[in-house]
Amino acid sequence: MKAVERYITPELKAFEDKVLSARERSLAREKHLYELLLTQLSLDLAPLQQCATGLAQLDVLVSFSNCADAYNWSAPTLVETATLDIKAGKHPVVEQVMRESFIANDTLLDANRRMLLITGPNMGGKSTYMRQIALIVILSCMGSYVPAEAARIGPIDQIFTRIGASDDLSGGRSTFMVEMTEAANILNNATANSLVLMDEIGRGTSTFDGLALAWACADHLAKKSGAFTLFATHYFELTQLPEQYDNIENVHLDAVEHGDDIIFMHRVKAGPANQSFGLQVARLAGIPGSAIQLARRKLKLLEQQAERSGPQIDLFSEPERSESLTHPAIEHLATLDIDELTPKQALDKLYALKQLLDDPNSSR
Repeated sequence: MKAVERYITPELKAFEDKVLSARERSLAREKHLYELLLTQLSLDLAPLQQCATGLAQLDVLVSFSNCADAYNWSAPTLVETATLDIKAGKHPVVEQVMRESFIANDTLLDANRRMLLITGPNMGGKSTYMRQIALIVILSCMGSYVPAEAARIGPIDQIFTRIGASDDLSGGRSTFMVEMTEAANILNNATANSLVLMDEIGRGTSTFDGLALAWACADHLAKKSGAFTLFATHYFELTQLPEQYDNIENVHLDAVEHGDDIIFMHRVKAGPANQSFGLQVARLAGIPGSAIQLARRKLKLLEQQAERSGPQIDLFSEPERSESLTHPAIEHLATLDIDELTPKQALDKLYALKQLLDDPNSSR
């Protein structure tokens, strides 16, 4: 302030200095004491690290035992043969948060049954079923009891998953690109001792592209990788795969229609699903009734068009060659005995073939 004189005493000045430097001195003291503590601890660092590791392991084992006792889990049997045999398996987390009782399901994969092709409606439990199998395998490999009545598990070197849909905006990758990158990692690295979970591969692109990619991925896993595979899909065309490979089997999550509603049974049964119940699930999700009715009319129209066009084309069968489309020059060439031709005759035949190419209706 202007035109003001300030008077202080030595005692007041000293007190001011103490107040202004108190925080700085407090931090310095704290740092000094921390460094002294570290110096003392460093003298017994190895025993302290061993103690911390032991306490961490004890904490994990106590948690395992608490879960096994509280949730009535069973001890898995680890075997040397390639098998994954689970009786009445459950998802350890979903079971605890559900109000109603959890539906347990069996799983069997072995040397002759390497892949389960899983179909069924959305919300039917396909992803939960796949995840619970992976969690049971992980828990057994950790030394824990598992949420199942019994489990026999062979060697599993890696678990690969392609579940869910998300993009990578920071990396400039679309949802489909992320999906394909993860699928590529699986196809390139899965072995015969791996467990692979693939959920609705190919849904991020056009129908035919997605179906072709899903078929190719399943084919690669069945024929080349040979990994234990749980392959969930809405492409019903893929249910033809067991006809080509003995180590693939169809299973489905059961659901029952009740009027306009759908009841999910969450029970795994043999064979492919007969329909997807997409409209019923959309209705449960809250899609307006007018949109559902329009979808029903459109679905009926598409089904009628499919019926009029005849049987569905097998997208993965080899196209038949039509003899009527064979060019006359090809037919003529097939009848030639090259070894019996003289150079002059070969030149004449070459001119004749050239004439047939220019005019297929010309005489030979």
